[in-house]
Amino acid sequence: MNGACSSKTELRQMHSSLKLILTVIFIVALLISNVISWRQILLPFWIAMTWGIIIFPITYILSDVFSEVYGYRWSRITCYMGFACNLVMSLTFMAVINMKAPEYFVNVEAYSLALWSTWRVLCASLLAYVVWDFVNDKIFQKMKLKHPHDNKWFGWRAILSSLAWETIDSWIFIPLAFIGTMPMSTLATMIIIQVVIKVIYEIIILPFTVFVTKKIQVYEDKYRLN
Repeated sequence: MNGACSSKTELRQMHSSLKLILTVIFIVALLISNVISWRQILLPFWIAMTWGIIIFPITYILSDVFSEVYGYRWSRITCYMGFACNLVMSLTFMAVINMKAPEYFVNVEAYSLALWSTWRVLCASLLAYVVWDFVNDKIFQKMKLKHPHDNKWFGWRAILSSLAWETIDSWIFIPLAFIGTMPMSTLATMIIIQVVIKVIYEIIILPFTVFVTKKIQVYEDKYRLN
């Protein structure tokens, strides 16, 4: 009886409601960014960029929060869950594309083209995702060893790990997803600008990220004690 109660307590301590909510937000942001990444926007000075840049940085921030508060193991678990959900989503899209549509549905080609793009984005994002998430977590984990029991220097860990992460992601994802669809000069510019925008994005919201991370840490510490 005591053993069963102990197991239930340990399970409860492992997964708070907040932890699950943050994990869901992470996966949703990842899936949305992969769907909209094929659509490009035109920034000032005729710079082309993917719509994914609006949503995708959320995954960077949450990955840092997972590593800081919940540890390297949970950060890897969220990586695997995101990978699996991404794969299921794209397989579902492929099944939909290959199903015969009624004659009155006149937008089959446009609909199929929109969903088909996710396969190319998927392959590019999955490769980039596995590499950059592993690199980000490893760098974050190494830096965390100096302050294992507090949030000191969290800001530096978040920025430096994400800088490596964002650089790797851009250099893998953009060429695989878009090569052959645009001029090489535009592709090269997009890679560089995307890294710059993502780093600036994270620096701007870093105070908010640090604040939220500390609040989450306090909440989880209290949760484990209850």
